[in-house]
Amino acid sequence: MKKLMRITMVLALLLLVVSPLVAQPVSEKTQIKVLVLGMFEVGENKGDFAGEFQYFYETYFDGASSYTLNAMPLKLYVNEQGIAGAIAGMGKAQSGASLTTILRDSRFDFSDTYIVISGCSGMSPERGTLGDVVIADALVDFELGHAWKQSDNPKGSETTFLRSSGYDRAGYIPLNTDLVDWAYELTKTTALLDDKAAAAYRAKYSSQEASEKPSVQRGVSVTGDSYWHGKGSSAHADVVTAVYGAGTYMVTQMEDNALGVAAMNEGKLDRLIVVRDVVNFDQPYPNQTVLESLDASSGAFSIGMKNGFAVSSKIINTLIDNWDVYRSTAPSVK
Repeated sequence: MKKLMRITMVLALLLLVVSPLVAQPVSEKTQIKVLVLGMFEVGENKGDFAGEFQYFYETYFDGASSYTLNAMPLKLYVNEQGIAGAIAGMGKAQSGASLTTILRDSRFDFSDTYIVISGCSGMSPERGTLGDVVIADALVDFELGHAWKQSDNPKGSETTFLRSSGYDRAGYIPLNTDLVDWAYELTKTTALLDDKAAAAYRAKYSSQEASEKPSVQRGVSVTGDSYWHGKGSSAHADVVTAVYGAGTYMVTQMEDNALGVAAMNEGKLDRLIVVRDVVNFDQPYPNQTVLESLDASSGAFSIGMKNGFAVSSKIINTLIDNWDVYRSTAPSVK
């Protein structure tokens, strides 16, 4: 009898301990509708000279919740509308690792998230002008493949690049055509800013495209960890894109393929939108050296940051305003 009483008491105590645990609700993940990434900031996140993230922070994240995700430190901001944002870091390794870290954080629900990459870029003066904004329709890696120095090139060979099929997945990443079409149609008439200094600098180039006013365009974004510069490198970028059948490149930058691979690995490639604003030409004007061109100020950095934000924010706001539809069905112009 005493043994039965002891067992009863033990069971009762266990019930008292376990019951509150069972009754506690499982904490819900925070739903992220749109994740916007810049690659760097010049100074603070607000109130000073703006880099790639400042206008997004001031508009969406000032006073929002923040989460430190790793020792970079990678800080993710999340507002009450379900918009999240972060500075991913420059270059392929850091930016790709940052996006992977964000998408794998168990506190957040990224199942329906759209990813908007918004950053600066270079452009050939034969493709467009300072202050342009380009919606990327494909990403091509400038470096991934087999390469050799021109001085070691076999006689009669015309290229220093040879694709291997093993690199194709990361080397050439076509983006969701329907989503690209929608983003371009939505933003193509966006009023973009210009600047007297940028106008004076672009006037040094002889091509008609370089002399145009800023506009929204679309095309291939070429990624290179090295900040390459010069007419020869520009021609090589065309060789690389041609090998993949990607067409003429429009902008150059240092992160997009890595971000594309990370999005692909996490099943988010169909909801990736890449927006690149043009802050410099990727080659010198006539009689200017490559080093002089690298050291020169094009006068376009500030308008690039503003124009990139104008286009990206229109995309973000439209996705949020129509979330009931776009949560389950990606937008298109069809």
